[in-house]
Amino acid sequence: MRTACKRRISTTGLLVVLVGVVLPLLGPGAAAQDAAGEKVLRIRQTPYPETADPQKSSFSTEIAFLVQNYEGLTRLDANLGSVPAAAERWEFSADGTTITFHLRGGLSYSDGSPLTAERFVDAALRTCDPTTAGDYQHILFDIVGCADFAGLYAAAEGATPVAADDTAAFDAARAAVGVAAPDDRTVEVRLTQPAPYFPQIAGLWVFFPAKQELIERGGDAWWQDPALQVGNGPFQVTRMEPDELIEMVANERYWAGRPKLDGIELVYVPDSAVALEAYEAGDLHIMRPDPNQLDAIAEDPALSRQLIRVAGASTFMLTLNLQQTPFDDKKVREAFAYAFDRETFCAEIRGGDCVPSLSWVPPGVAGHIESDAYAYDPAKAVQALAESSYGGPEALPEITYTYVSDDPAERDRSEWIAGHYRDVLGVELELQPLEGKAWVALITDPDNTPQMTFLGWFQDYPDPQNWLSVVWACEAIFAVPAGYCNPAFDELVGRADRELDPAARIPLYEEAERLLLADVPFVILGNQANVFLVKPEVSGYTLTATDVEWPGLFASMRTIDLGAGGGTPEP
Repeated sequence: MRTACKRRISTTGLLVVLVGVVLPLLGPGAAAQDAAGEKVLRIRQTPYPETADPQKSSFSTEIAFLVQNYEGLTRLDANLGSVPAAAERWEFSADGTTITFHLRGGLSYSDGSPLTAERFVDAALRTCDPTTAGDYQHILFDIVGCADFAGLYAAAEGATPVAADDTAAFDAARAAVGVAAPDDRTVEVRLTQPAPYFPQIAGLWVFFPAKQELIERGGDAWWQDPALQVGNGPFQVTRMEPDELIEMVANERYWAGRPKLDGIELVYVPDSAVALEAYEAGDLHIMRPDPNQLDAIAEDPALSRQLIRVAGASTFMLTLNLQQTPFDDKKVREAFAYAFDRETFCAEIRGGDCVPSLSWVPPGVAGHIESDAYAYDPAKAVQALAESSYGGPEALPEITYTYVSDDPAERDRSEWIAGHYRDVLGVELELQPLEGKAWVALITDPDNTPQMTFLGWFQDYPDPQNWLSVVWACEAIFAVPAGYCNPAFDELVGRADRELDPAARIPLYEEAERLLLADVPFVILGNQANVFLVKPEVSGYTLTATDVEWPGLFASMRTIDLGAGGGTPEP
């Protein structure tokens, strides 16, 4: 997810919340809940969702909210395997090109209205719809007709474009998409090729069954109205205060039973210092500390016992815009890769919240390869820059490094990166601080992609297809804004995506990753460790590598409890 799930992400808070707004909101609310005996879990989050439209979302904080309010056909379990959710079972056709999902009986939304197969068809069609054009639209291009429907208004070279008011062409393209509901409890998906990973995709937000009539009623901003966010997940949103708070209550009609918590509050506090004060005061149960707080936390007798780390299925990088000089020159990219000291960055600058890496697919995910390509070597960095078309740092054009300015800690890290490249390569980076909303708008606009910025990818599902095909194929989510396209890479991942035999499939992805690393479209930094502060009274959660925002996010929200013995997570 961008980044995320999966999920393209920044590591800092992105939106400003004033102390005078947040803390009074937290304090009285917390006291009232305690007095009433309600179990309401309060979690620090940032940034506030740019969108919470299931068919348009891509950032980890957006997904973290959506997976509480909605549920797809499948879900991930504690072992990160696909298990039944709204669908109780599914099967592939013999040739792997049709998958049929069978829904549970008696499914309903949180308002009691019936949830039928047609709602999941609506979700898939809305994702493919060219007027939706969400960041994850491409992930359904394995469905027959989805890519054609999505590209309806993008005419091929020399062809006459379809007019926006051509309803006949629109209806025909929509009708050709290979997803249907033969009856109220069956969803049939026809695929362009075998896709053994598709059960995992069926659990993503692109399949979340938001009600089409409520979306139409609310228009583009429908998702901002809790009354229109009627979902089928374990919790139901009841209140949304932009940049401040999202409240949810337990869904009494959830098919697997009512969660143990009475509710959840997502509290948006960009400043890490303010968030830590709120946590210590008891106004938050869970927060992600900033890396620069970890040393002090480790030395604190109480906080150190509440600190939890789990290896994350994520990779950090410095993005490079290959569409702009000087990063269109591979030798310049090699120089920047050789010049980065990952050990110091992870251990000292990020306080140990990442593990240095030179591979894109992280350890523990099928397809991971060990690589020593472009390990830190100042001499090789200087040599590569000398061998570039620029001959050295003096002739380089201006290079701008863009970062999120809302948290002072991110400014300090950006200044270290700039200073490090100055010391090793003699290159001056122009630092461009942006407020969170402006940064998000920039990195999601392929026409205005920063020359350099800090970005991470958190897996949506544990399959190399999600790390390679989804992200770096020519038309993929990172490749397009970066200007990266290698047809040989696309050919390899395309073969791997279609291969039903795991023994033959994984080596193809490994070969594709070697090509990707050799092209140097980025500077890989490391794999993130998910680090949380969790109050002792929080119990019943299972830690997984995908839980980037808080422990238990995907696999165990229904079993999380407060004040029930506390403190010991499930292994």
